Formats: sequence, C-alpha cells, structure tokens
Amino acid sequence: MKLIRKTLLITFIVSLSQLTLAAGVGDLYSAAVQVSDQSSTQRQKSFSRALAKVLIKTTGKKDIMAHPGVSQALAQANNYMVKYAYLTVPSVSSFEKQHASEASHSTRVTAAQMPQGVLLSVQFAKASVDELIRTLGLPIWPSNRPQILVWVVEQTASGYRFVETDDRPESLESSFEYRGLPFQLPLYDLDDQLALNPLAAWSLNQQQLREAAQRYGVDHWVVLRYSQLSGGGVRGSWYLSGRKKDFAGDRALLNTLQAATNEEFLSACVDQIVDRFARQMSYFANAEASLFRLVVENIGNFTAFTQLNNFLEGLEIVNAVKVRSIDGDTLVLDLATEGESRVLLRALNKESRLSRVVQVGDDAVEPSAMSPLSSPSIPGTSLHHFRWQAAR
Repeated sequence: MKLIRKTLLITFIVSLSQLTLAAGVGDLYSAAVQVSDQSSTQRQKSFSRALAKVLIKTTGKKDIMAHPGVSQALAQANNYMVKYAYLTVPSVSSFEKQHASEASHSTRVTAAQMPQGVLLSVQFAKASVDELIRTLGLPIWPSNRPQILVWVVEQTASGYRFVETDDRPESLESSFEYRGLPFQLPLYDLDDQLALNPLAAWSLNQQQLREAAQRYGVDHWVVLRYSQLSGGGVRGSWYLSGRKKDFAGDRALLNTLQAATNEEFLSACVDQIVDRFARQMSYFANAEASLFRLVVENIGNFTAFTQLNNFLEGLEIVNAVKVRSIDGDTLVLDLATEGESRVLLRALNKESRLSRVVQVGDDAVEPSAMSPLSSPSIPGTSLHHFRWQAAR
C-alpha cells in the first residue's frame, strides 16, 4: 500500500510539474485560484482574481492593480470569461500558498460539498483581454517569449551543491508560472555533471555556463545562488546571461538581494528577472500603425508562403500583412504594426525558421532597379532581410 501511495504521489508531482511549465509557456489567458465553496459570490470574486493573474502574465506588470481602470475591469471579469471549471488537488500545500497558484493534475468536482484543495480554473477570451489591455493603456508583452535555463546553487558548510528536483522550493515553479515566463531546469545527468559543477556555477564561470547551456538550445540562462545567514535569513544573487547582448547592450546582469527564507529569495529573484524581460520585450499600442518592410527569401511554394503568413499574422504586434512584390522566391512584405520595431525584430530573430540575411537602413543602401527592394522608401519604414527555412 505504501508503494502504491508513493507511486501515485510521484505521478502527481511529475504531472503537476509538466502542467505548471505548460501554463507558463503558452496558456497566458487562463488562471486558477483557490476557492472555499461553489457559491455565486465566491465564484465572482474568483473570476476577478483569475483575471488579475491573466493581466499580470499578459502585460508583464506585477503591480497591475495600481493602474487606473483595472479595479473596475476586474469587477466585471465575467464579461471576459469563456468557461470555468472546478478542479481538485489531493491536498492544500505551499503550491496554493505561493501566489494562490494554479493548475494541477485534476478532476472535475461533482459533489456539492467542496473538498480540501479546490481550484477554480477560468479561461478568458484572448481578443477581449487584448482589447481591454489596449483600452486601459497597459503594456503588451507578446506571447513569443524566450525560454530560460535555470541553475539553483546553494552554499553550505560542506561546500556548494545544486538544488535539484527533490529539494527545490516550490516557489521557483509557481513564481515563473505566475509571471508567465517559460523556463527549463537542467537534467543534472552525466553530461551536465561533466559540463558544469556547482563551484563553477557559483563562481559564474561564463565559458562553462555557456557550454553547459548549449545542449538545451536556450538563448538565456540564470544562476540563482544563495547561502543561509548565521543570524537567520538568506542572502544571494541572481545572474542572467545569454548568447546575445539583449539587456541594454549588456550580455549579463547580476543583482544581490536578501530574504527571510529560500522561498522568498527565489520568488524575489524571479520577479526581478521577469521585470527585466518584460521591460525589454513589451510595448504600448500606438494609435497609428507603423510600417515594417520585410524581405523574405526562399518562399518557393504556397506551403512556405502559408507558413510564413500564419506566423506573421499570429504575432500580437502585427495588425496586417500585405504582399508588396514578388521576385522569384523572394517576397517583400509590408507589415502594419502597432508598436516599436525592436519588439517585432525580437520575434523574428527568435523564430527558428527565419535566419537574418542583412539589415538595410533607409539611407544605408541604394537598391538596384531590378531588385525587389527597389520600391520607394517610406518615411518611418524599417526594412529587414531574412531567409525562410520551411518546416520539414
């Protein structure tokens, strides 16, 4: 019997971890909150709490309640809702205590009596939420977000150690999910052990960190390192780096902070890291659309064109896609955008099917008369050149 219970617990934890990661990656318009009963009053309050969590994920702003108009919108949260369901979890734990979070390996509640550990899962309409964000003048954080690799290292009396799955505080997963940033944890298998040891991670050995991150195919990685203070509490730092200089011209960022517990330390680190990404990658919708001219090579058939078009139209910042000219397998597209070109460029550079060919400024190059780039320049137009690699 003990073996069966242990097996079920392990299965639940694995499923829970997978669902938490999945929610952080793509499900930005749903949220789950803990409830005590199925009454209408409790349900309406829960809708408001769930919408607040969705706005935090979609805007990148944790202090969303301080923005004018948000409280009124939350009071009418049911206007933005698509569906909801009551979900059960085996027991109430720190999983619910951290940001009252979130999805779980679950079943629907059918009994009137609410069992311990019940969540109300709410799905909101993407179009309605997006329109609300624009109406309130909130920042828009596109869903095409980077995934980061996270190492957690602790300094102990006997040396340094990686904080692995068995003893990792639950606040790490719940904090990333709460803020809507996808992340990945190392496997800590033999390959990882050979590539990076705890001391090298603690020492922020950039070369070894870069080499250890290569196998995971991520653009960014984080080291969270901390130690227990003799007088109580935790002191440590987070180190954010990556393959490119994405942070105001810097390749890496380092910040030190102190907290009362491991959980609070990790949550504070995640918040500061996510704030950095959100500031870099979010934008405010402009009243007037800007024109972004895109040249794409290797569009040799209708399938490739459809894939490219679907990708571009799926980007939040793109309002419309228009084919300006075609020359062989090269397209010139005009994209009507509602934000800064830097945000769109991040999305294009992140897409694995697109590779950068050349960037041409308005006055940098004079295209030849036979080139598909020879159309007259338009003030305020950005022109960028990519090559498409269709999915096989």
